[in-house]
This record gives sequence, C-alpha cells and structure tokens, in this order.
Amino acid sequence: MEEKRIQAQYLMTSIPDDVPQLILEEGALLIKNKSDEDITIPFSSIDSIKILPVNRIYNPSIGLLKDGFKGFMAHRNSGQFSIYFNYFVDLNIYTNKGNYFFESLDLENASKFILKLNDSFKVEDDVNLIDLFKTKSVNEIKDYMDKHYKDLAKTYNLENPRTTLDESMVRLAKNK
Repeated sequence: MEEKRIQAQYLMTSIPDDVPQLILEEGALLIKNKSDEDITIPFSSIDSIKILPVNRIYNPSIGLLKDGFKGFMAHRNSGQFSIYFNYFVDLNIYTNKGNYFFESLDLENASKFILKLNDSFKVEDDVNLIDLFKTKSVNEIKDYMDKHYKDLAKTYNLENPRTTLDESMVRLAKNK
C-alpha cells in the first residue's frame, strides 16, 4: 500500500456507511474502503502500531476549513465566533508486507477503538494518549489538547494544524 493517509472511522463493528472504516476484529484489523476490496491485516503480520494526535481547524457553521485559512481563533466553549482546533488520532500500522496510515474521523470512537486495540496488540504511544483515553472524557481531552498540542507538535514533529482535506472529511463536516 502506498504511503497515503486514509481518513477512516475507527470501529468495533462495521456500520452501513460509505466512509472508509477500520474495524477491530478478533486477531486482525479489517479495512473497508468503498472503492477497494476489503483488506484484512492479521495481528501476526503487524510489526508495530503507533498512534499520534493530529489537529485540524474546524468551524461548525462551515465545517473543516481549506488550506491556508487565516482568521480569528476562539476557545471551543467560548460561545463566540467558534473557529477552533478539532483533534483526531493518527494510526500508523507497520506490517511485514507494507505500511498503512490512517486518521480517525472523530475522537470518541477513536479513543474506544485504541483502548480496545491496545488490549490485543501493544500500541506505541509516545504522547501518552492511551492514559488520556483511560482517565478523561472526550471534552477533557480536547481541552488538554487545546493547552498542550502546540508543545506536543514541536516535540514530536506533528503537523500544526493539518489542513489537507478529502471528500469524506468535507462530507462528514457538512453533516454535523
């Protein structure tokens, strides 16, 4: 597989939607992609799995903003002009046959998925996301990231923010 990051819904069971899905099965990960055949990645073929946070600029009235946006930023709970960062989880899967790179489509499903995945396969977590997922609500995690993401981005060479979009991200943003 080429080194292109796929935005996907991280799930325990498949949902009837045309968005790409990464599903945790017994002993394997299943990639359901609307344009391709399903791909099964057995845990036995995985060398390592790494997670990292990622942020995107988001405005609920217009969805995810396109490259190069410059404007005013406000805290997500300020009740004023609400452009803010929305946080997701990158999942990098390194196998003996190739590498797969994903970005979650939401933080809530991603946190549940990562916790369950970590029970089955040791996930590399340099920024301690798993501890955050175990001890904080999704809103608390977002608040934590609002305060610490800039430093994490410098330390771990993360995009700050990631701004490239594809059709599924725009479609999901419009549906919110």
